[in-house]
Amino acid sequence: MDAQHQHPPEAACPPTCPGWSEGALQLFALQRRYADMLAACQAAEAVESIIVNPATPGVELPEYLGEEQLVRLNLVVGRDTPELLMDDWGLRCSLTFRGRRLDCAVPWDAILAGVLRAPPRRRPRFQVIAGGKKDDGD
Repeated sequence: MDAQHQHPPEAACPPTCPGWSEGALQLFALQRRYADMLAACQAAEAVESIIVNPATPGVELPEYLGEEQLVRLNLVVGRDTPELLMDDWGLRCSLTFRGRRLDCAVPWDAILAGVLRAPPRRRPRFQVIAGGKKDDGD
């Protein structure tokens, strides 16, 4: 992982962690923390892409990709993916391959890494503004 996580490997990896966007799915996949993978994808503003092992049982991708060791799937909803469905089993979506639409399914154990878009940070509604009369100690 390129980015450094600010927590022990077994701890939660929140979206505020510098390594979250590009490292959370990989960290959770290595530890087989599939519920945490689902939570991270749900917390993300978008799932940009995932790296998949197409030989994993349950993966539904075009047959010609079954011979590849790893496949990167771009999943940004609104570009090529109308919607991305997530549940305890994994991810499901419709993607275009060689000009043809195909319904795809990827169980969590087939996902080895991915890139998430962090949710926007909320700004506080009210802030204390410095100013006013200063006491110079006179």
